Amino acid sequence: MGKTFCPRCGGKLEKRAQEGRQRDYCPACRVVLYENPVPATAAVVFNGRHELLLVRRGAEPGQGKWCLPGGFQETGETPEQCMLRELREETGLSGSIRGLVALEMGMNPLAGEVLVAGFLVGVAGGELRPGDDAAAAEYFPLANLPELAFQSHARIIEKAGRPLRTRLGFRDLPGGAYVVTHDEGIARAACVAGARIVQYREKDAPAARRLATALAIRGAASASGTLFIVNDQLDIALLSGADGVHLGRDDVAIEAARSLLGPGMIIGISCSSLEEAVQAERRGADYLGVGAVVATPTKENYPVVGLEGLRRIAAAVAIPIAAIGGVNLENMAAMKAAGAKYPAMVREFQAETAARVAAVNRIFL
Repeated sequence: MGKTFCPRCGGKLEKRAQEGRQRDYCPACRVVLYENPVPATAAVVFNGRHELLLVRRGAEPGQGKWCLPGGFQETGETPEQCMLRELREETGLSGSIRGLVALEMGMNPLAGEVLVAGFLVGVAGGELRPGDDAAAAEYFPLANLPELAFQSHARIIEKAGRPLRTRLGFRDLPGGAYVVTHDEGIARAACVAGARIVQYREKDAPAARRLATALAIRGAASASGTLFIVNDQLDIALLSGADGVHLGRDDVAIEAARSLLGPGMIIGISCSSLEEAVQAERRGADYLGVGAVVATPTKENYPVVGLEGLRRIAAAVAIPIAAIGGVNLENMAAMKAAGAKYPAMVREFQAETAARVAAVNRIFL
């Protein structure tokens, strides 16, 4: 509803053409009254199970429905300060900002047009408890959210959850060929043939060439629906838009990698013992590269896990396992029986790539 009187002097407003539209104008003050959107913020918070924090509104608008923690920015506050204050008031949690998710327009029946800034937030402390105008505060799976009060919040949640849904769906993908290569041609042939995962592993080439190769493989993987993983190099993984990274025992810690990569990227971890495997899962690994299962020249510094060791690890963890080291078409069925979901191989795919990928996938159907 438009204004009738000037909020500055109380005089009667009139309509005047300004910048291609009719706007409220005060002839006494000689100013145009612009109706700019009200700024507000919203916090996107995920817990360790990748569930989303929502609050149930205790007041209108949207009383009884759910929304992201947040509210209107006050005079003297930055959007970041507003968001952290609202999070603390409504949920009892203190937070740290990880990045801007989205800017969305929404309509509030009490405030009119609202510009909502959605921030991804990590919990830094506090105890979860509803406060201020929140009647409840709970975590929900992305696949089972309650009725939301604001469409702007729904769009922010969609943008924040899109990469995470890809990662969470990783466990439900079929098993099969995991191709490790530095060769773009092999990677392309593997993708076309239906490889489940292609890992780009190259350490000695110049950075510009590594990125160019990664981008080319990323394109082939996207076209075929193949997951694209980069070995070790977080910068190449981020710049190429990879689905994830694979980290060795001497690479950066899982926690450090996650803080840089964000919640949506897959992280695989190499391990060669039951203790390492259980610890990697506990720290947030999405899959394990277990090996060397059989002695191999490409894993000569790794202890040999053996089929029995692979079997014990598979029984102790819930995340997928890629068997690495000494895997071939002859022993692959035994690897599968021991609990491996993906046979990860280098030499086996260097010739007749497409035919060998198809043969591996048939074993793991």
